[in-house]
Amino acid sequence: MKIYQPMLFVGLGGTGGRIGSELERSLRRELCGPDGTRLVDGGRRAPFQLPDCLQFVYADFSEAELTRQPQFHAKGPEGGAYARTSRMVRDLLPGEFESSPEVTQMLRIALHEETRDWLPSQVRQPRVAPLHNGAGQLPTVGRAALFATLRSGLEPVLRPLRAAIGAIGNSAGDLQQVGGSRIRGCDVFVAFSVAGGTGAGIFYDFIHLIGHEFRKSKVPGVKIYPLVVMPSAFPPEAGGGREAELNAARSLVDLSRLVDDQNVPDAQSDVGDVEQRARISVRYPGDTTVALRASTVQTAFLFSKPAVIRTEDLRRSVTAMVMSLIGTELPDDTGNGRADDDYQSFAASFINKSVERSTPARSGIGYRGMSTSLAASLTIPVDDLAEIVAARLLAQAVRGMEERARHPVKDATDQVREMFERSGIGPLWSRAAPDIPEPAQPPRGSKAVTQALHNRRGDMEDALQRLERDLARDVPRLVEEFHPGTAARELLGLTGPFHLERIIAGLPGHPEPVAEAGFTGMLDNRRSEPRRPEHVRQSAPQIPRIKGSAGGLVPARWSDSDVRGAVADQDDWYRWRANGLWHRAWQAGEPQWRPPLARARKEIDELARALRAHEEDEGKLFADRRRELYRDDRKGVSYLLPPQNSLRAFYDDVVTRLVRSEALPENTDPAGLLAALVRPEDWLRALDAVRRSPGAAVKEIKQVVERRVKRLFGEADDARYERPLLPSMALLLRAAAGDEHAAATVDSRWLGQFRSQLAGLLPVGFTPDGSGRLKVLIAHPESESDGRAAEYLAQELYLPPHAAHEFRAVDTDSITVVLFRSGMSLTDISEVRDVLKLWSEARDAAGADDFLHWRQRLGHRDGWLVSTEADRQRILHRVLCAMWNGLIVHEGDDASPDLVRVRLQDGESATLTLRLEAFDGQLSSWAGILRGYERAALLDEGSVIEEFCDRLMRIQPQGLATTPVPPAPLFLTLVEEVAPRELARIEELSGRYGEEDEEWLAPLRHFWARTLPGALDLRFDGASLP
Repeated sequence: MKIYQPMLFVGLGGTGGRIGSELERSLRRELCGPDGTRLVDGGRRAPFQLPDCLQFVYADFSEAELTRQPQFHAKGPEGGAYARTSRMVRDLLPGEFESSPEVTQMLRIALHEETRDWLPSQVRQPRVAPLHNGAGQLPTVGRAALFATLRSGLEPVLRPLRAAIGAIGNSAGDLQQVGGSRIRGCDVFVAFSVAGGTGAGIFYDFIHLIGHEFRKSKVPGVKIYPLVVMPSAFPPEAGGGREAELNAARSLVDLSRLVDDQNVPDAQSDVGDVEQRARISVRYPGDTTVALRASTVQTAFLFSKPAVIRTEDLRRSVTAMVMSLIGTELPDDTGNGRADDDYQSFAASFINKSVERSTPARSGIGYRGMSTSLAASLTIPVDDLAEIVAARLLAQAVRGMEERARHPVKDATDQVREMFERSGIGPLWSRAAPDIPEPAQPPRGSKAVTQALHNRRGDMEDALQRLERDLARDVPRLVEEFHPGTAARELLGLTGPFHLERIIAGLPGHPEPVAEAGFTGMLDNRRSEPRRPEHVRQSAPQIPRIKGSAGGLVPARWSDSDVRGAVADQDDWYRWRANGLWHRAWQAGEPQWRPPLARARKEIDELARALRAHEEDEGKLFADRRRELYRDDRKGVSYLLPPQNSLRAFYDDVVTRLVRSEALPENTDPAGLLAALVRPEDWLRALDAVRRSPGAAVKEIKQVVERRVKRLFGEADDARYERPLLPSMALLLRAAAGDEHAAATVDSRWLGQFRSQLAGLLPVGFTPDGSGRLKVLIAHPESESDGRAAEYLAQELYLPPHAAHEFRAVDTDSITVVLFRSGMSLTDISEVRDVLKLWSEARDAAGADDFLHWRQRLGHRDGWLVSTEADRQRILHRVLCAMWNGLIVHEGDDASPDLVRVRLQDGESATLTLRLEAFDGQLSSWAGILRGYERAALLDEGSVIEEFCDRLMRIQPQGLATTPVPPAPLFLTLVEEVAPRELARIEELSGRYGEEDEEWLAPLRHFWARTLPGALDLRFDGASLP
């Protein structure tokens, strides 16, 4: 895979974090190679370290949720590699507050001006506690917690963003290494769900703060693409349901207004209750106002879950789309370079070509800036297959290693002795005593021999006294230098954990006593009183009466048997007494040497226990992983799996080829194969990891095997093998497209399965939600015959008809189909329409348990579903045009009708019926006509209402371009009689009510004082005069 422009991914909440983890995993697999060393570059990067042009930032109120992701719980070199490109917004929660009421109380006091427009009152406010578990699925609580964190400045959020953006700014060399040229821009993907409280609560601020930091850093060509996971992705038990849909309604309205403002920056947008500015902006603590550059956020991707896929498949679909966009090169068809206003990346080119985004929606409500997308990909799950094979190989090797460790070996005593030596207590093994010299001249005669034996006993007693003094000095130093952990680490790589466990603990039933006792048993032996031989007494042996031989005729000699017997008795006593001095000295230091011994033994035991647990659990895990890989309902992201009769057969093939690849004897068992694959330093890392958790230790060894298995998969073109174990997707595509040479090198079963999976890659119903124009990007592996491959894919894939297809050959080992609809308003997307309908019903029902005021970010006083003030003036302008032309009829009084019907032209039977609500105080119902229109345009389903609204939004007074026709009487009644009278009545009623009671009059006053005059003042499209 190649990367052509930098990318920043920002994951918000649990959903954004999981999407980011999947994206990081995919990028590491594609860029770093099977064993993670493809980009090491002579040690400049660690294995599996991504280039600096790819950066990830994550934010979640639940740090525990984030730290469970692999990029944050990795340790050692792996953790360092991840930390270079993955960052966490730490301390996102205000640490001194445990509950949401505490946060909101502080905000009302310390940040009143910054929060008064959107923070609801204390009346019936929800209580969310503890906040570190999340925002309780209430977005306003999430935003309040964020503002509490930012009350002293924006640094908590900007710091990790600045570090990531700084790395991108200095990544030109990395970008060139992975296929790009100079930095022309940066694609920013912000992933979150609008179903929960965290992502929906903070996405709006993060988008602004990301743009703010890029602007300060002067990185050119930045485009931000929100990746929005819709409520349909979550079942009720996983955060879906009514609360999720209510959260989504306001989130999508806020996001749509932001996108509209970005595409039509001169549009006047009334977002919630925020201060009116030339463009949408956000005010933060410290009087910091942040506004995005125009055209930074030109669209947002909404991801709804079709019925044919699961939630995790949808996350993989998001990942596949991002991978395709950043891994495809922007073509330069002219060959003369690109102009400054050309697109900066393929993503910008593919996504932002839509010209309808600055065009008002067909309903007149908002513009057409929203997009929906789905992606399907066919890939070989190399990581999953390698993990399954490695787990099984390790389990079988554990069985073999443990079986071998149970059998006695000849050099077991020597291994225990070696453990003494490596632990730094070799003298304790030998327990040396001072040598007792033999007489210089062998004595002759009974008297001389007897005296020599007396002298020798005296020398022994003197030597024992010296030894006792020496041991009192030397053994404490020996105890201090006792390092059994060091010895265990040195021997672990040579013997393996199970044999080392037997060396330390002993092997019951071993014919050699030392091997049976083991290292620990021998240390206990050295602290106990040594066994006294039966013929040895506590005191020195008595000197026997020495006689010469032949009845005393021959003088006694030193070599006589009775003399040698006396010498041997002295030696046995001396050895026993010397050993006792050693043992007592060693026993005295037990409080110092016992703990390190226990630690060393515990670590080895825990490592062996962890491996045994893996062996015991692997059978079930193997079955579970196999079931997951081969499940029939996997859609969107499909796996091309080995065509052997079973995964077990594939495992056997892998092991056989591994043995051959390592040049081992054919009868090598898994234990022998593991010994060849795992180096001593790998076992040491596992021993270090077991201190963290047993699973971490197993993972260290398993990853070594995984990397080797992945390399084996990559040895597909090695001359030693007739056919590849895992053929590349490029090879399979060439073979399926008719390349005879490629077909000859691929097993026919692989080819058959490839064709079958490709045909079912796009199931029926797998299309993005909405009615916008559909574009399809098909990214496939590049080869010598790209044209033939594109033709084959166009024929075999179930591509939607009437869609624009774009085939791209890229450096990848997967086939990805990205389906993309753009140029849509919120009303063009069915799931958005559904959640807005639910919000409307909940608002009308005024149910206190829905906490609607706590499911927004920008203001709880905006009573409109979607429309802005500019939208309402534009819509009313068109309704007045229809009224001018006499196309509106009504039931009830002219001044305050109960119902109005709008036609498009005289004589037409099709009408748009709007029911107008009656207001108290004898106020005119005409003020509710826009609410009736918004409800009908947004919530009524079907293409008829869309077509009607589209035509209505183009209506003009008759005779506008020639001779104007006089207005209909109803128009004159409304404009000249009702409007002035209504303003006067509202002012009269306003004087009767208090400030709180007259809140219902504010929108009515706004309609008559601002919306109606504004609609009357709008210019007619195409007219030279107003």
